Amino acid sequence: MLRDYQIEICESVREAFKKHRSVMMQMPTGTGKTVVLASLVQQYLDKSLELRDQHCQVLIVAHRIELTEQMGEHLKRYGIEYGVIAGGRKTKEAEPVIVASIQTLSSKLSSLSSLLSPSLIIIDEAHHAVAKTYRQLWDVWPEARFLGLTATPYRLSGEGFTDLFDVLVDSWSMKRFIAEGWLSAFDYYSIRPDSDDQKLIDNLKKRGADGDFQMKELHDTLDVTPCIERLFESFEQFAFDMKGIVYAIDIAHAEHIAEYYREQGVNALALSSKTDMKERKEAVEAFRASSVIVHHQLLKDKPIQVLVSVDLFSEGFDCPDVEFIQIARPTLSLAKYLQMIGRGLRPNKGKECCTIIDNVGMYRRFGLPSGERDWGMFFEGLKDERIKELKNLNFDLNFDLNINRGEGNAALVKIVGYEGMASRFDKLGKTGFERKKKGKIWVWRDTLTGIMFEKHPVVVDFKGVEMMTDDGLTFYPRIRSKWVDGKSGINRKALETHVGDGFGWMKRYVSLREPDKVYELQEVMAGGMRVYKDEKGKTFFQQDLDSPLVSKEEAGDKKAFMVLCDARKEEWKAKVWESRRNCFVHVDATTGAWCLDGGQAEKDGEFYRIVDRECWFDGNTGFIYHHRPVVRYRGFVKLVYDDDMVYIMNILEERFIAYHNWEIRADDGICTIGNKLYFKSDKDGKALWIRKRSGDFQMFVVDEPIMVEDSCKRPLIVDAQIMIINKYGKDIEMKHIKGEEVSP
Repeated sequence: MLRDYQIEICESVREAFKKHRSVMMQMPTGTGKTVVLASLVQQYLDKSLELRDQHCQVLIVAHRIELTEQMGEHLKRYGIEYGVIAGGRKTKEAEPVIVASIQTLSSKLSSLSSLLSPSLIIIDEAHHAVAKTYRQLWDVWPEARFLGLTATPYRLSGEGFTDLFDVLVDSWSMKRFIAEGWLSAFDYYSIRPDSDDQKLIDNLKKRGADGDFQMKELHDTLDVTPCIERLFESFEQFAFDMKGIVYAIDIAHAEHIAEYYREQGVNALALSSKTDMKERKEAVEAFRASSVIVHHQLLKDKPIQVLVSVDLFSEGFDCPDVEFIQIARPTLSLAKYLQMIGRGLRPNKGKECCTIIDNVGMYRRFGLPSGERDWGMFFEGLKDERIKELKNLNFDLNFDLNINRGEGNAALVKIVGYEGMASRFDKLGKTGFERKKKGKIWVWRDTLTGIMFEKHPVVVDFKGVEMMTDDGLTFYPRIRSKWVDGKSGINRKALETHVGDGFGWMKRYVSLREPDKVYELQEVMAGGMRVYKDEKGKTFFQQDLDSPLVSKEEAGDKKAFMVLCDARKEEWKAKVWESRRNCFVHVDATTGAWCLDGGQAEKDGEFYRIVDRECWFDGNTGFIYHHRPVVRYRGFVKLVYDDDMVYIMNILEERFIAYHNWEIRADDGICTIGNKLYFKSDKDGKALWIRKRSGDFQMFVVDEPIMVEDSCKRPLIVDAQIMIINKYGKDIEMKHIKGEEVSP
């Protein structure tokens, strides 16, 4: 029995064929395209009985033998008789339906054209249809109708599909499928933007014939022991007891990954197009059933936990109980990215979510798999300027992922969690953008918020909050609220320099713990405590930007909450004092080595570790750390994280002071620490005192005492106020706005 969305898209396809000869249909991976295909074939046959005397009514074409077998299984369920033209099999008689592989069909097309005369040709995974082997089908059967099925009507070159298909019929957004339970929610982990793996990928410059990364450079860069060890560490941390698929670069890479996983006690098997067909089929069935491959010597008669493949399981593979997907190969193709992840998003009984482990930074290139995408735009094709524009907008926003609390020195960070995802997507999944005429011009309108854009907006994910932009400079939260409208855009710099549990702008505030709710800032108390109200007028308190909001009822009242905040501050001060214990660091006169209280120290990155103790110290400051310190850059500022304390390494006046993470904001030009402001160009000078500031990290009014001399060469002090305009990019503009002479 068809689901409601499958019935809906079948009807849309039939309506499209009333006006067009060639139709492309888009449905997300895992939502049952093959079921829809079988249903459409049955409906076509039922309504075309008068054509039964033809040799062949329906020709279904796939690009792999496994896919032809999968289609055959679905056709059987509908009681549809079919013949097969694939591999060594060739039907002797023309059945009402023929399932064929494109390789066999194209190689024998001249002889088969006399046997086959289809009135409907269905192409599975139709994003491959631009290949020459497919294009010739339009020439051989010019009277036939064409239906293309794909999850991703996308071409890496930016070219469209309109030379083959007349119209695109698309289904629901992925958000809506997740909201209604037809696709699985997911946890998404990705490498840090400053990680070694991300730097390796950023340095990949060569391109292959298809426009994607060159395979040799990929292999030479990533098929090395340290990278494979980091893959396993990620798997061990996030998916050790789960069943899933790892996507590798090439066959050798897949085999090396599987071998390393087996050495660590995990039953992993590499499969590729070169694997014997019988063995491959047996392995896939065993993986689906979580059973044992008796004849495979490598697996020690244990169930297969991990399949490692190149592209073998990125299309058409159906195994709902896949619990994790690990991406070990980077790609420039959005289609490949979504096809890989889609294998894990099928829901299954007892499966809370799918864990996605992105070891190659695909999130930073393409965003979350649930991101809003205008498939019609890709179907029609992108002009060169639009391709460049999308590359600048699409998710490459350099948002600082290092600021999430509790990350420590983790190699990967959690981008988004599955908790609450379905309910949040329920509000977003049924909405989109509509083309609307405003006066004499056409605009794009977001149906959720009503905000209008001059150009088609791109939706990006910012730590679980959807943000819309059409220029990459101003962003709008995709939240239905009276405090979110076309006048409440957030400057990109405010997001890039954001720290804490939520982000604020224009007296508005969104907590990352509640990504579908907006609060209004009422008051900032001494010590940084904040007072908010929600749209219902309910009052909330917040100790600092790293803390959750607490309702007035839970807090008792404002006075009680302030007392609690003061107590917590004293606890933190005590912790800072305790962390800087008096320890004696010296250099051993005999060996010349650093020593601490008699224990010898050895170099550990930028620090020294005391042998046989969980203790580190900084040779520059003499600071003692009782957790392994983590070094991160925020803008130009070099930070050392010691548990929940942060030290600044490269601003002379600040290096001995412990701060909270949220107190420090910085970009490549300026840094603010509380009410102090430093320029990168003068980071070892005195701080400027901030009198006023905007919430978007763009405008500041500061005090700057300046020494000048009068005509008699006597020094005077001018009490000056300077307006600093931190323009988007690298420029900083300074305007003198006030000055008073003070007698010397």
